[in-house]
Amino acid sequence: MAKFVLPDEDVWVLPEAWRDGLSPRRGESVSLPADPVGLLRDMLGTEEFAKRVARTARRAVIFDSALVAAGHGHLDGWRGPDGPGADPRHAAVAALLAGTRNGTVATALVDAWVARFGIEFAARAVGEMAGLVVSGALWEIDPAPKENFERMWRGRDLEGLISVARATRVRLAGAPGEEYERAVEILAGYRTSPVGRIVTTYLVPRRTDWVDEDCAATAAGWPDASDHGEAWKQAAGLLLLAAGTVGQVELLRGNVTASPLLYERKGEVGTLLDGVGPAAAVFLDDPFFRRLFSLEDEKPNYRERLNPDGIRLLAAIPTDDAFRLLCRVTLEGPLLRPGLLLKSGALTRFPVRALRILAELEAEGNCPFYTDLLGGHVLGDPRLLAAALPAPVLARVEAILAGGGAGIGTAWAAELDREYPRRIDSADDEKRMIGALAAVPTEEAFGLVLDRVERNYFRPALLVAAKRDPRVALRVLAERAPGGVVDELLRNHVLAYPQAVADTLATLSPAARGRVEAITGISTPADRAADLPEWLVLPLLPAGTLQGVIPLLAASTIAAPHPGIAELRATGDPRALAALAWAIFEQWQAAGYPARSNLAMVALARLGDDSTVPALTALFPSWASAGMRVRTGMDVLAAIGTDLALTHLHRLSRKARTAGFRRLAEQRLADVATARGLRPAQLADRIVPDFGLDADGRAVLDDGPHRFTAGIDAQFQVWITDEHGRHLTRLPRTATAARRYLTELRKDLPAVAAERSRALEDAMALGDRWTAEEFRRYFVEHPLMWQLTHRLLWTAFDERGAAVAVFRAAEDRTFADRDDKTWTLGPTLTVGVAHPWHFAPDRTAWAQILHDYLIIQPFPQVSRELFGLEDLSAVAGTEVPSGKLFALAARGWRFTDGHRSLERTWPGARTIEIRFAPGYHWQDPDQPQHLAEIRGDVAGLTPTGISEVARDVRFLTT
Repeated sequence: MAKFVLPDEDVWVLPEAWRDGLSPRRGESVSLPADPVGLLRDMLGTEEFAKRVARTARRAVIFDSALVAAGHGHLDGWRGPDGPGADPRHAAVAALLAGTRNGTVATALVDAWVARFGIEFAARAVGEMAGLVVSGALWEIDPAPKENFERMWRGRDLEGLISVARATRVRLAGAPGEEYERAVEILAGYRTSPVGRIVTTYLVPRRTDWVDEDCAATAAGWPDASDHGEAWKQAAGLLLLAAGTVGQVELLRGNVTASPLLYERKGEVGTLLDGVGPAAAVFLDDPFFRRLFSLEDEKPNYRERLNPDGIRLLAAIPTDDAFRLLCRVTLEGPLLRPGLLLKSGALTRFPVRALRILAELEAEGNCPFYTDLLGGHVLGDPRLLAAALPAPVLARVEAILAGGGAGIGTAWAAELDREYPRRIDSADDEKRMIGALAAVPTEEAFGLVLDRVERNYFRPALLVAAKRDPRVALRVLAERAPGGVVDELLRNHVLAYPQAVADTLATLSPAARGRVEAITGISTPADRAADLPEWLVLPLLPAGTLQGVIPLLAASTIAAPHPGIAELRATGDPRALAALAWAIFEQWQAAGYPARSNLAMVALARLGDDSTVPALTALFPSWASAGMRVRTGMDVLAAIGTDLALTHLHRLSRKARTAGFRRLAEQRLADVATARGLRPAQLADRIVPDFGLDADGRAVLDDGPHRFTAGIDAQFQVWITDEHGRHLTRLPRTATAARRYLTELRKDLPAVAAERSRALEDAMALGDRWTAEEFRRYFVEHPLMWQLTHRLLWTAFDERGAAVAVFRAAEDRTFADRDDKTWTLGPTLTVGVAHPWHFAPDRTAWAQILHDYLIIQPFPQVSRELFGLEDLSAVAGTEVPSGKLFALAARGWRFTDGHRSLERTWPGARTIEIRFAPGYHWQDPDQPQHLAEIRGDVAGLTPTGISEVARDVRFLTT
């Protein structure tokens, strides 16, 4: 047995999630990019950068022309081979003109300064920039306009300064010693105003004398401040990112304000903790700092409580104050959030501290849950008593152990039974609370779970507890009054844990022993494998299919099956294996889908077949709130890999409820296509199910004494005849297999037909091509696709891509031209769905042929409107109903830019974008939109592409 070793509970490492945007301190080096000057030069050439400069220039102000010229000269210098001059004031003006409130621009400028001129130049540039912001020397308000936005523009200049200072601190922290000291001396010369002092203190937090002075001045309100617009009030928050003591932070409470560029990232809190250390934990739930750092809960009625991110951070801080605060904010508020505490890992990370603090909080008598937490903690691992504990704590935990944990868990149970007012914050908190009750290793606690096992979430927790200690579970189940779910649980438990039965049987009462023996009639069975999930009851699985299967599944994953699975599938009965997989899945489903084991999904992926697919996908809508389960289900479909499975996956890529699920299904299809050396569209052609129909769209159904023929017509209506050829409206009740087949066919056929019709229309618009052999196999000879193929016109192309003929597929599966004469498809030709551009002069003739043969096309083809570039003019400003935008999104376009545009990629990797304003928002779904512009090289598209873009725009505007 491994030696019991307590963890070091005083180790402090800032969690990685809180380092994003962290302002580093001296000694933390971040390497410059390989070519910072080149990166800045590239940025200066972008349209976005030009817009930023133009936005600054459009202010209704009077600029200092000399300074502006110098700033533009600095920017222009970076565009040339020699670079700009080494004037830090000019660099500061350039930063203000360039809109450096954007962090990317600020970082690019600072990195180029450091690379070309050194860190001392960057320090001077920041100092000069602070002087310009304070003095307002760059510009003054133009008195002519009646309205101005001076406050906003001054604020944006200050934000630009803050962004440049942040980027400079990153480079200053890792600067070599002598360069760093010279930069500090330079910065000292810029401490001539409150903003200048605050910025320089932020840049050099190791100058604790500066930090002390400026925190005290901020607390006093900077009585001698003369800054333009009292800019120090917005900048003072930088001092929190320079603070190194609790006292300094205390001085800033209530005296700093939120800035758009401060406190927006977790790294701001990380910077505070990095500087002050774990002692800063006390500020996380302080009302002022909670608001300042955006650590308030998102729930509207509970803004005044710490949010989950803040709670997770508290759980990582190794101090008594942090652990105490963690308990109070999760268990003593108006709504209980035990899930955040229980899944934070704090009880495992700080086991001894947990004993001390929980005993202390229990003694206060304000919250009964501390008793259950303390009892569950010590009962779960009595070895914790080996730690050095204060005498009162030791006495309390020894009393719990001596009493056998009596009463532990009753507070959890009472709260779970409370109906009004309901205080448990979320379903996850309820699950975790149930898990905490089930984790108490006593018969009393197990009984409390069993009493509630028919309620949501209790059964999975009970099964976990039963696996942890099957002997305790057996005693409780066997001694409980028989009937209902108890009988089912006892039977499953006895069959699942035979060794526990052998060990415990003699200790049971006569009545309980009789119940167990009635289930087993056993004496000495073998024990179950320890690594099997608690919900799996092997004896209830189909007989004759278990030999060696379960160990192979347990050693497999969805993506990587055990090598023995292939041999098993090759030699076993596929239907029996699929039935076994579904039986395993049903046990997992009955247990409430416990997430600890993926065995059920692995079984479906490795042993499932077409019979698995509809039943599995039918569950997806009910799993909408369990995203990971849906993702795994899609992995299962991809692993099954049959045409039907991939067809369902393709349907999800178009019809799933959320964009995330649609993208996921597209990715799974793309992965399958890549593995097969195909494009996704090619894969979609190959996986269209034939539903057991022959080439003529018929299937003969033998069902005992009955024999039927089912088929589909050109409109995908299902018909059925008896053995004498008489059409039937319904089947006899005794024809169960035939009825089942027809039910599935009628359910799946319309969706598949609609999807393939849509795909063919897309193929026409995009100009997709197939070889002659592919066209025959996947369209002419396929029973479902034939019903679409013979209702459309097709174009044949030669090796150069030139159209050589337009033809249709006749009823006998030969091909006919415009004159209704037989036409032969050569093996070297390729085929595409004909677009009206291909047969524009002959549209009337083709329309007459379709009319003569009573052919109804699945989508507009011969009658499709043709458009040109001129039809895209004068559409800007046209009002568009929001519903039409969503209709277009179902026709190959996709929303982008926060639902402010639709875009579609056309052949040649040309993307066309339809922009509209003000943009769709879920809070006002019916708000009319107005077309703004059509972006992209429309003129570079083929005539087919131009016509389709114009047709879709016309759909929006008419």
